[in-house]
Amino acid sequence: MGNIIFISLSCYGVLSRCWDSITRRATYVGLEGALSNPSPSWDGRLDDDLIAEILSRLPAKSLLRFRCVCKSWLALISDPNFARKHISTYTSRLKLLETVNPTRSIDFEAILKDDDRVGYTVLPKAPRLWVLGSCNALICREEDEGGDLILWNPSTRDTYKLPEQIKTRYRQFFGFGYDSTNEDYKAIVGLETEITVFTLKTGSWKIVEQSEYVGRFYGEGCLLNGALHWLEDCRSKFTIISFDLAEEKFQELPSPNICRKEVSGPLGIGKTIGNCLFLYLYDSKRHTSQTGIAFTIWVLNEYGVNESWTRVVQIPSSSLSPCHIFDYEPILVLEDDNILMNRISNRSEWNQLVLYNTKENRQKKYRRLIHDYYIMPKLYVETLVSPKTGK
Repeated sequence: MGNIIFISLSCYGVLSRCWDSITRRATYVGLEGALSNPSPSWDGRLDDDLIAEILSRLPAKSLLRFRCVCKSWLALISDPNFARKHISTYTSRLKLLETVNPTRSIDFEAILKDDDRVGYTVLPKAPRLWVLGSCNALICREEDEGGDLILWNPSTRDTYKLPEQIKTRYRQFFGFGYDSTNEDYKAIVGLETEITVFTLKTGSWKIVEQSEYVGRFYGEGCLLNGALHWLEDCRSKFTIISFDLAEEKFQELPSPNICRKEVSGPLGIGKTIGNCLFLYLYDSKRHTSQTGIAFTIWVLNEYGVNESWTRVVQIPSSSLSPCHIFDYEPILVLEDDNILMNRISNRSEWNQLVLYNTKENRQKKYRRLIHDYYIMPKLYVETLVSPKTGK
């Protein structure tokens, strides 16, 4: 009884604050007149459409609690149409998922504010989580290496086990994303001899015919513009290869006009917070001195246009740990060109989030996580999307 009263009071407070915000900002079309000249017969109750608008602006965690307020709210919040509306309406706060045991969810906003203390939420204990990708709060994960593939919503804690796939332990590349054309979630796994795609609508795997791409690239695909992207790194050149989730076809994208021989270290790709593709290049030759360059980041400002590649930052060795630049791996390029990185120490078995300030050339280090295997934090958002239906 006490919990119900607490939740009801919480709902009243949330609705009151949202209503005050609506009256101040008058964000709805035609609402200004209705608010300033209400009908004499209005009894002060909010209609269902307005309640749905207000609730769609709340975080998933609050909505899950508010399902027990009344039957109508339970029906509304459980409706797949409301879940879709929530994705488009709610200005979701990004979360970082650290796949240690227990798994932790970090408030990304605290990192952006450069807080000394970054809070986190411990999620239910699980075996080691090997993440294949994330999209719209759905995490495609593996229960231990070579185990079952599972779709998981960390906010609702709902899961869906994918049908068994042969040889998942020997995958070469993988990825997960949303096909907006067919409104379907898809996972792709490149095996030793074939490429398979899982579609949530059919609940089954199928083989992709373009087998010539087997063995050309490895690891997790970067989701952007309805396609997954990998970097094929050869001694003479490097190529960005994409897989269109709607067409289910591979194609090659233009890369910066850089000769591979000029780069003396590993390369990688990622996504900026503004949804642009970025490429990072380590330079093992130029970083040897304290005044050298550790690595360079290029951003593709206009997708598919080779001329739009722009070098946004060169990070000097002196700003990092000069003897260990390969410990740093960029996760995200922010709007101000600051860079969120993951620092991994294989010798000491720990990893650490690092926020690099490009204007001041300094790094902000957060707490270390002790582990016995490689982990890479994953970005996700809080939504109500069901891993069973994708709605």
